Amino acid sequence: MLYKDTLMWKEISETPDAFLKEKKANSAVISKLVSKIKAGNATNFILAGRGTSDHALIYFKYVLESLSPYTVGLAAPSVVTMYNGKSNYGDSIVIGCSQSGKAADVIEVIKRANLQGAITVAITNDEDSPLAKEAKYHLFCAAGEEKSVAATKTFSAELFNLLWLAALLADDNKLLSDVENLSETIKTVIPEIDALTTEYAEKFDYMKSGFVLSRGITYAIALEATLKLQETCYIQMKGYAGSDFYHGPMAMVNEKTPVFIYCAKSTVSEKSAEIVKADQKKCIDKMLELSAPVLVITNDESLKKEYKTTNVAYFDFGYGEEITMFAFALFAQMLACKISCGIGNNPDSPRALNKVTITK
Repeated sequence: MLYKDTLMWKEISETPDAFLKEKKANSAVISKLVSKIKAGNATNFILAGRGTSDHALIYFKYVLESLSPYTVGLAAPSVVTMYNGKSNYGDSIVIGCSQSGKAADVIEVIKRANLQGAITVAITNDEDSPLAKEAKYHLFCAAGEEKSVAATKTFSAELFNLLWLAALLADDNKLLSDVENLSETIKTVIPEIDALTTEYAEKFDYMKSGFVLSRGITYAIALEATLKLQETCYIQMKGYAGSDFYHGPMAMVNEKTPVFIYCAKSTVSEKSAEIVKADQKKCIDKMLELSAPVLVITNDESLKKEYKTTNVAYFDFGYGEEITMFAFALFAQMLACKISCGIGNNPDSPRALNKVTITK
């Protein structure tokens, strides 16, 4: 199967247009939501989601806490659905995220939060879904129907809504400008990512297992890139924050264990950039010391120059971690689609999986 003939590839290609539709669909509601939050006393968020949606929420946690005084926690929906726990969400802003809007356990978290007087927000790709109707505010992904089982454009659309919300809450005008122009911005880097993923899909199509690492604002891509390779290629991958990886899992790395490391250029501050760069180099150096086949995915040209004897998928993209996350998402999705087709799989219909998964 040719990757360009797949629904997955078609839907990846529709990502930039989804951002334009989201802006039009959500301008009024997101303005009302932000005003409501700023007028209230709640300073903490509780997030509920599964799978890809959970990964998008993890990104939001890092972005919002990095840019503002708000604190963000991740809900355990089974506490509500299986244990009838006593969680009180009343003084929080509670976000439920689900592409289909049918995640039963996420809906139950929103229902409880509504009863307790919380500000509740749904992020879905279906305006008529149960989750969209249950929450007090709905941020629509507006990505169009997604038919391939693997979530691609809807993941990026969730990221867009969450970054937009974070930038507004943080009163970050520079980031808001980047959000406003993201559709055109991301289009400029797609040809480079397309070429790079073709090259590295061919180099790593032998993989049976491996690891994906990142940290901080882009930590979520380690989890999402892992999921894409698992569900479309049936590769036993595992994603970690680099800091967690040193606490045990690193013992499994050897010369036969591919390690993909996503390293975004940091632009938060000069001090932060130095810390991020040092942490990234520590991770790369350690994996090379263990003789692992390493692939560094980055928009930092200095890493390309420093590690010119290893595999570096460098693309020219002069943005910081918050925006580079969107380029990383495209890279992970394109790479998985190409490897899947290259080894004879159909990424649109992974075995044992359905498009909508309902957990309680």
